[in-house]
Amino acid sequence: MPTAADASALTADGTAAYKQQVNAAAAALPDLDASPTVAIMRDVELDDVLQAGTVEHTIPYANLPHYPASDGTLTIGTLGGTQVVELDQAFHLYDGHTPREVSFPVRMLATAGIDSLLLAAPAGSVTAQADRGDLMLLTDHINFQGQNPLVGPNVEEWGPRFPDMTAPYDAALRRRASDAAQREGISLRKGIYMGLLGPHHETTAEHRMARRLGVDAVGTGVVPEVLAARHMGVDVMALALLTDQHLTEGQGAPSSEGPSLQTSRSQLHRLLVATVAANEQAGSR
Repeated sequence: MPTAADASALTADGTAAYKQQVNAAAAALPDLDASPTVAIMRDVELDDVLQAGTVEHTIPYANLPHYPASDGTLTIGTLGGTQVVELDQAFHLYDGHTPREVSFPVRMLATAGIDSLLLAAPAGSVTAQADRGDLMLLTDHINFQGQNPLVGPNVEEWGPRFPDMTAPYDAALRRRASDAAQREGISLRKGIYMGLLGPHHETTAEHRMARRLGVDAVGTGVVPEVLAARHMGVDVMALALLTDQHLTEGQGAPSSEGPSLQTSRSQLHRLLVATVAANEQAGSR
């Protein structure tokens, strides 16, 4: 008896199987027929953004075919005039997930019809100008993870073989986040993110390399999701909560000491809500 193609295999058959799995998961979602539709993926412990809006559907991951996790939920609702899809979990390469598994939620949501993706992730500061507890709007990134979800046969229906990544983070979304932060009285830094594999704190030499490359923050997420989203034509914005401060050479290990991050998490939640509202206002003009 023939066996099903391995969707993780970087072959034509494996890629076709992976696409079928993505399509099946997307088909299990209610129709995303509103415009704009924004997806929010949180890798930071926050209150649900849709607490500020209306929840219409709550779908356990276990009900989504081929989804890489069964523990967690996907929530669909509206905030102002914007349809929102909210996911309370991200996947990490360091847990043993493949790049295709890490990017599966983005592929599913893009297939279902989202317009924009907002990411919220933890990171460590490698610049003296940014402290633990600061919020940072990502302006660019460097992929040092050694992996890429675009490797393997390309799915032309999803995007080109070599997608343009000169501007991975949408300028209009970044302006809306900056304006929202100003209106809310929230301090928002801007910076370049370096995606690393983990799971460990970086060496002193790695910190020094990051600073010399012009990096402001390092983390173990974000990059695979951004690559998949941009490949499929989805606009992206990413916010980092700086959960530790990587000290300069000779000052010891990265510091995660200091005041509670609860205020920073609250500010990040407010900023996501305000950015979605600003996105809706822009779409109505």
